[in-house]
Amino acid sequence: MVKTYLRDRAWLMIFSFLGTGFVVAAAWLGVFENEGGVSGDNILYVFILMAAFLVAGFAIDYGRQRSFLLQLKRHQLDVSSMQTGEALKAYQPQTGEQRIWTALISEINKEYRERLARFSRQRKQHVDFTNQWIHHMKTPVSVISLLIQEGKKQSDITSLRTVLGEIEEENERFRRGLDMMLHMARLDHFAIDLKPEKIDVIRLLREIINEEKRQFIKRRLFPKLQTADDSVIIYSDKKWLTVVFQQIIYNALKYSPQNKGEEIVFAVEKKGDQTAVSIIDRGIGIPAHDLPRIFNPFFTGENGRTQKEATGMGLYLSKEICGHLGHELSALSEPGKGTAVTVAFSSSTLHGNVTKL
Repeated sequence: MVKTYLRDRAWLMIFSFLGTGFVVAAAWLGVFENEGGVSGDNILYVFILMAAFLVAGFAIDYGRQRSFLLQLKRHQLDVSSMQTGEALKAYQPQTGEQRIWTALISEINKEYRERLARFSRQRKQHVDFTNQWIHHMKTPVSVISLLIQEGKKQSDITSLRTVLGEIEEENERFRRGLDMMLHMARLDHFAIDLKPEKIDVIRLLREIINEEKRQFIKRRLFPKLQTADDSVIIYSDKKWLTVVFQQIIYNALKYSPQNKGEEIVFAVEKKGDQTAVSIIDRGIGIPAHDLPRIFNPFFTGENGRTQKEATGMGLYLSKEICGHLGHELSALSEPGKGTAVTVAFSSSTLHGNVTKL
């Protein structure tokens, strides 16, 4: 830093030394000529000489600073510009200080643009999701209204129970849609809502399976837990991890063969600090050309077009949550044979990228 400071003021130092040298020489000559005395004219000449060298030094330094200072002043008046750093670079900073300031301003501009772009994408995504969510929620609301009208006409208890069962099914769709909307809204404040803790993942899976038992019974599907251990500890956020598992399980339930007694396998494998939880169904599978895109927002693919509940946001939400938590989410599938979705915990600690939020 000292070298940069001195180098930037080299011209002032050079002219100061030159001026001092010439002043000493002029004073010595004056003394020599006047045999020990110094005339008033010589004193005036010395001051003029010193001022001339000082003005020359400042003039050269100002010339090196002028273009940079003019650019700073211009961009100060145009505070909305996001290209200030690039504009200053184009004027080729002449001093070390100018280069440092230019680099700093460029970095601030870059960070600002990245954040603005990220917020713009999030806002657009939220608007798109809200519009799509409203569109999807219109269906269960309309169906519930029709079923209520139909139920009022029923006098037979069996028919009435059928209508109530259908209302319950539509209400479940509505509840899942509201949960999805709530999770998407909270995703922007992930770091505030984060609570890292030790979790027994096997116990957590059993709790989630028990919560979804009505869906398993209704669809005649059977959960099967495969693990060599009674307890497997991982580090994560229980609430957010539960959301991930619920989304994956719901997809497995939705795309598995209904009422055929098929199994949905929950495989937990632990190797040292590495733990992998795979949820495997025997459903319709995912076409190869759709598989790379299943984690994209709003992507439903061929299978989603046949499912009225499909929003294309479940796996995207799960991928985002896993990314923030530092876990890895992946999927393997073969059409007609089923799909395996795996959450990999790659460390014994929670290292989510929550600082960017």
